[in-house]
Amino acid sequence: MTRPALTARGEWPPGLAYFRLGAGAQTVFFPGLSGTPDLPSGADMWMQRQLLAPLTRGRELIWMNRRRDLTPPTTIARIAQDGADVIRAQLSPPVDVIGLSTGGSVALQLAVDHPELVRRLVVAASACRLSDEGRRVQRRLGAAVRAGRPRQAGAAGIGAMAAGSWGAAVFGAVGWLMGHTVFGRSGPDLLAVVDAEDTFDVTDRLGEITARTLIVGAERDRYYSAELFRRTAEGIPDAQLVLYPRTGHLGTTLRRRYYRDVREFLDGP
Repeated sequence: MTRPALTARGEWPPGLAYFRLGAGAQTVFFPGLSGTPDLPSGADMWMQRQLLAPLTRGRELIWMNRRRDLTPPTTIARIAQDGADVIRAQLSPPVDVIGLSTGGSVALQLAVDHPELVRRLVVAASACRLSDEGRRVQRRLGAAVRAGRPRQAGAAGIGAMAAGSWGAAVFGAVGWLMGHTVFGRSGPDLLAVVDAEDTFDVTDRLGEITARTLIVGAERDRYYSAELFRRTAEGIPDAQLVLYPRTGHLGTTLRRRYYRDVREFLDGP
């Protein structure tokens, strides 16, 4: 598939970096946790565009990061409010929304608090709350960032993306090597998101979601769990669940089926 060209990039008030790809039905994409609130560049931009390109057939994908001046304490609801304000001011709601990992937390909160803005909702590698292990991992990541140890943050955060213990060791080593690049410039905004997701839990409010919803998860996701993916889908009226076997957190979007499953859902009746 030909990689679609960027049609726009920049920053929307109150300081949310964004870029746009493709043309058609507007689809907001909330990405996973990043080291900074900046626009991706270099290899990171290439990776983000590769992730979104298969979804741009007949669609305009709007990638949107967190605001620049976040400081602890904050909540996922406050972060979702920023997204809601931008959707109202810059787009033509209701829009389709895709949230990946931490971005899935934001997408769920948006659908709960602002149902009139969301037409269809895809929550990938994310659920109604973090698992206990996921919380422990993110606390270690946050502690390492606070201590000025980006390589330890990378080892913790990336290591947990694998499906098993052997993979975790390999991913952890990769995370150690990448840690300075990913988390070397991290500041209060990252810590604010990590702390906010630690307390994020919309389990009791899932029934308020009115958008047609697809939950995409992996059986061996250590940040969440198969049980939490099922609980999330069961709590949302008429939600669909796709659960990939023998797959970890990172592997969710690497499965060959992932793009087909998401496209079929978004393009369906």
